[in-house]
Amino acid sequence: MYDVNNPLAFIGQLLHVGLTVYLWIIIIGALISWVNPDPYNPVVRFLRRATDPLFIWLRRHVPLIFGGIDFSPIIAIAFIIFLDVSLVPILREQGNILANILIGLGQSLSMLLNFYLIVVIVAAVISFVNPSPYNPIVRILSALTYPVFSWFRRRLPLSFGGIDFTPVLVIALIFLVNTYGAHTLIRMGLNLKLKGGF
Repeated sequence: MYDVNNPLAFIGQLLHVGLTVYLWIIIIGALISWVNPDPYNPVVRFLRRATDPLFIWLRRHVPLIFGGIDFSPIIAIAFIIFLDVSLVPILREQGNILANILIGLGQSLSMLLNFYLIVVIVAAVISFVNPSPYNPIVRILSALTYPVFSWFRRRLPLSFGGIDFTPVLVIALIFLVNTYGAHTLIRMGLNLKLKGGF
């Protein structure tokens, strides 16, 4: 809840609603883009007008296209979650700036790691059924996992008995980074809040 007599808290609530709506617009737009929608459909045109400015800005500053697949929606989702978790509480609480930034960074990082964990698990399971490399889902999974898998394969012997254990190592590393990186940032932020820090 928020105090309507507190203008910053009210602005924070409005920002939260706006970010939530925009988050779903990005998610729906990303899902629709994977099925080659009709570009003249009014819904598709609205989604593109609403998301293209952010996507273009991200692509200009960060290389987000791998294997011909655009991953700017994923970064955009993480960025919106960061704003919702950090900036909105700062406005509501009118303080705890560093604490909320740490929590926002931790939760955004954790979201990205959990997403990649699911991708690695699905890619590992699909690899056992010898899927068609032309399948769009297989292409997306390959574009996401191949750079990481190939980096480890070049440096470590991870195949035993014809089985590639690279996904197992990547999953273990994701758990470690999530536990000692993302969750540590969240705990630091929460501890700062409890101590009434900046």
